[in-house]
Amino acid sequence: MGESKSYQKLLKAPYHLIAIMTLIVIFIISMALYRLYSVGFEEQKNRLTELVQSKAVMINILAEYTIHGHQEKEKKDIEKEVLSTLMSAHKKFKGFGKTGEFTLAKLDKDNIHFLLSHRHGAVDDMKSVSKKNSNLAEPMRHALSGKSGYIVGSDYRGATVLAAYTPIKMLDWGVVAKIDLSEIQAPYIQEAIYGFIGSIILIMLGSLSVIRFIQPLTDEIESSRQYNRMLFNKSLVGFSLTDINGKIIDANPAFLELLGYTKEELVNLSYWDITPEKYKPQVDQQLKKLLKKSAYGPYEKKYVHKDGHLLDVRLSGCILKKDGKSFIWSSIENITEQKKSDKSIKEASLVFGHTHEGIMITDADAHITRVNSMFTEITGFTFEEIKGKNPRVLQSGSHDKQFYKNIWEQIINTGSWYGEINNRRKNGEYFTSLQSITAVKNKDGSVSGYVSVFSDISERKNYEKKLAHMAMHDGLTSLPNRMHFQNNLNQAIHIAKRHKYKIAVLFLDLNKFKEINDTLGHEAGDQLLKETAKRLKECIREEDTVARLGGDEFAILLPEIKNSEDALNIVRKILDKTSEQFSIGKKTIMPSMSIGISIYPDHGEDGDTLLKLADKAMYSAKQKEKDRYEFYNQNKNY
Repeated sequence: MGESKSYQKLLKAPYHLIAIMTLIVIFIISMALYRLYSVGFEEQKNRLTELVQSKAVMINILAEYTIHGHQEKEKKDIEKEVLSTLMSAHKKFKGFGKTGEFTLAKLDKDNIHFLLSHRHGAVDDMKSVSKKNSNLAEPMRHALSGKSGYIVGSDYRGATVLAAYTPIKMLDWGVVAKIDLSEIQAPYIQEAIYGFIGSIILIMLGSLSVIRFIQPLTDEIESSRQYNRMLFNKSLVGFSLTDINGKIIDANPAFLELLGYTKEELVNLSYWDITPEKYKPQVDQQLKKLLKKSAYGPYEKKYVHKDGHLLDVRLSGCILKKDGKSFIWSSIENITEQKKSDKSIKEASLVFGHTHEGIMITDADAHITRVNSMFTEITGFTFEEIKGKNPRVLQSGSHDKQFYKNIWEQIINTGSWYGEINNRRKNGEYFTSLQSITAVKNKDGSVSGYVSVFSDISERKNYEKKLAHMAMHDGLTSLPNRMHFQNNLNQAIHIAKRHKYKIAVLFLDLNKFKEINDTLGHEAGDQLLKETAKRLKECIREEDTVARLGGDEFAILLPEIKNSEDALNIVRKILDKTSEQFSIGKKTIMPSMSIGISIYPDHGEDGDTLLKLADKAMYSAKQKEKDRYEFYNQNKNY
């Protein structure tokens, strides 16, 4: 908007005030000097009048005296005698002031003849002034014409004088007391000069005081005005000024950018040019509110962009009055992105509330700020119970500090982490979650929070464990199967090779198992196998492995033995334990086993070889009547 007239007047006010002060001071000084001059002039006039009157009285007295004493004399002689007396006295009279003097004259035909010598050297030789065709000796002309009074006019020199005059009627003379007008005016002119110089100094001081007083005020107003203008121009919110009929008068850059118009284009438009027709009832309602309450909004509608597309906006405003006219001041926010965001948030809220995964949101300091219902269902914690807490309340204790350190290092470096974590529910129960943690960042790259999405995979993990167990264990006896045994054997060989240990591999077979299975049934055979597995586990050490290889064949791994005697002790214990009688239903049987033994590295250095050699030794042991065990002997023909 343009600069206001009021503000321009305010800026000019100090100078107007100074001008008025100057005029007032000049007027007062002028009036004072004029008044003083008038008084001085009047006093000088009265003084001259008194002087000329007293001089006239004296001359008249002198003339009367001369006439009474010399009545027989002629007038001419009387004049000479009087003049002689006057001239004698006049020589002693030096005048008054610098230019004041008396003059005495008479008419001599057409000339004014001065009778006394003049004070001013420039005209000392002047004896007469022509009465005709001359403006000189104006006061004397009046006196010789028989008048009395005062005048400002030219004297015999042509100088302007203040003069009092009166006639000497007895002698037909005229007498004048005069002083140069410049001498009367001189002190007043000097005082006027001093007065004006003083007034200029006072005006300057006063002006400085006024400016010093007003300048901070105008500076503050200007600063406030510039600040308000800056807010108007720099604001991200659009502002517009329209008249009461909707014609756009002014708008800030944000509003121009919002609609895509230049200011020159926009001021030629009306409010209705940028408003879709369907919003007219809504706008009319807001205008009624504006006229009734002097304010409207906030309310939402759409604007038409210069290129034709629609914008979502939020408006509010009020009525401004200036110079008796009403205007509408409006603020306009572009909420197009907000609308899209609200829609996205609404959709996200639906997902948040209905997803089958638990969702946990934290702030930048990892304090929980929000969870969904599935989070509560999985963990047992309600939002009220866990709000503001750190997610470590879910830790199960099964992971070390390095595990969590690695997670956060990956989040810091890549922004996210994905993997499995063992957590704990509110009731203390452990569960495994498949979890992702993502850092949410601001535009400047700083972290504003974290989002964790997880699902409970405990059942799946248990099923996987079960499948893994089934893959590595015998389904009947739950003992490790051949694959599991081979893995353990290979690992034991690797360790033994490094530490120079010995390993014993036992190959075991139930004697007469087929007969028991055929005569008593498969169920009885299965019971015998289960019982044998139980007894074998009771005979071995914690670090040993017993496995069912298939049918009635078993294998035992004895790692870290010192010599063959260590293996033999366990073999004898096995034979004693497995030969104890066993009841199946009403039948009592006396099971027995044959055992073949191979030693690492004496008999072989790989698992397949050791197991094969132990198998050969076991078949040889079956041929014995008692102590059915045998170490592999490479010199023996199997």
